[in-house]
Amino acid sequence: MSTHVATMLTRPAGASTGPQVRPLASALGAEIIGLNLATHLTHDSVQLVLDSLHRHGVVVVRDQKLTPDQQTAFMEKLGPIKKSSYSRANSFCVPGYPDMMVISNIVENGRNIGLMDAGAMWHADGTHLAQPDMYTALYALEVPHRDGKPLGDTLFTSTAEAYDALPDALRQRIAGRKAVHSFTHHIEKKRRLGDLRRPPLTEAQKAEVPDVEHPIVTTHPVTGRKNLFVTEGHTARIVGLPEAESEALLEELWAHIRKPEFIYRHSWRVGDLLIWDNRATQHLAIFDYGDLRRRMHRLETVGPVPT
Repeated sequence: MSTHVATMLTRPAGASTGPQVRPLASALGAEIIGLNLATHLTHDSVQLVLDSLHRHGVVVVRDQKLTPDQQTAFMEKLGPIKKSSYSRANSFCVPGYPDMMVISNIVENGRNIGLMDAGAMWHADGTHLAQPDMYTALYALEVPHRDGKPLGDTLFTSTAEAYDALPDALRQRIAGRKAVHSFTHHIEKKRRLGDLRRPPLTEAQKAEVPDVEHPIVTTHPVTGRKNLFVTEGHTARIVGLPEAESEALLEELWAHIRKPEFIYRHSWRVGDLLIWDNRATQHLAIFDYGDLRRRMHRLETVGPVPT
């Protein structure tokens, strides 16, 4: 771990006289107050977001008014933008921005304007890829409400805290093992559970995203912390184990990852820019809003190969 990161992880929030960082939950989650990314996209503001991400896993910057260009400019400061071939193929992207995906249940002119079922199972973005996503930024444009209460919350869990809290026996069972991550498995699992609200994969799309293997325990590329890297959404099996044993071990790990002490629940407001670290967290969307309008814009950055 670098000296800078080690210092960042231990310094108290609020030490700066500029924008302030306020923790939102004990395991993860923080709010940055006093930061306008549309007008002050400086080196210091980007570094504050990155430092906060690596310390808290999930960061919300409230009351933003971002154009697609401004959201893109911010994410380009965090890393290379992920090319979203799936969004392009299904026309789920913001017009003129092929890598910015629309997450929405809105239907216009007889078609969904965005992806309706994103986040229905616990997952981290892009684990089915050889180079999974590093950071995701989701910008809230329309948030549904019922009786004055916002709906469509997103839950996050800290896979770093979950790893640290593993019983020794379970930690030894997974040491050095790998698991298969599969987008095809993910779509089929959604279909079996009755949660699939998107077009099925074509054979060409399946060929574009072959199954990959990643370590069950990975080392964060910035902080050096160990993380659990198996997800309910995309992990198909553990390499080298019989099917029944693999399924039982995965269920045990997923149950551990979902423990309440590791979780932060985000209640959305219009103007929220929520950024999370896919190498230290997993998330789950809550679909409690039916046909009430919800619309968000998502961008992701490409990360290194997990080790």
